[in-house]
Amino acid sequence: MKKSNQFASPFSAWSGHRLFHVVAGTLIGAMVVTQASAMLPTPEQAVDSSMAMQASASGNSSAQAVNSKITASLVSVDANGQETLVPVDTNTRLQSGNVLEYKGYFTNTNADRVRKMTVTMSIPDQVELLGTVAPDFPYGSVDGNNFARMPLRTKVDNQLQDVALRYYKAVRWDLEGVGLNDTVAVKYRARVK
Repeated sequence: MKKSNQFASPFSAWSGHRLFHVVAGTLIGAMVVTQASAMLPTPEQAVDSSMAMQASASGNSSAQAVNSKITASLVSVDANGQETLVPVDTNTRLQSGNVLEYKGYFTNTNADRVRKMTVTMSIPDQVELLGTVAPDFPYGSVDGNNFARMPLRTKVDNQLQDVALRYYKAVRWDLEGVGLNDTVAVKYRARVK
């Protein structure tokens, strides 16, 4: 009897998983909310999307747009000991212990500069967060809803301790001053369980 490998197809275990949420604010201070979703892990070609956002400020309606591109790459080491990133596609076979790098690229296609953009990357149950997160000073969450500056801390036996990275469910960044047609990038690494 042939044993089933849940990582043979990198898309089967993660179908329907939401990865990214984008929240952006305009120069006039209106908060604009939208969500960009992607499967995890994602092949490069399948993740280009354009999200239109609507906001109103003092009764005026302004259309906002953020184009997003989300990629997943398998982190490996070549014969010379140099780290390489290999894009994940339908032929990629993932195994327990593999390290994946997830990157989100967000381009401001608004008519104005976006003063503040908040990007949240969910961490699927099939992987656990590693220490590599960029840009610096992100927020983390163990439930995907409540965020605090990383590293997260909790009391155990009345002593304050760091929460283990394996319990993180999402990472969030506040990105400031995204100019017209500027692209910002965020990333994190995770290990397949």
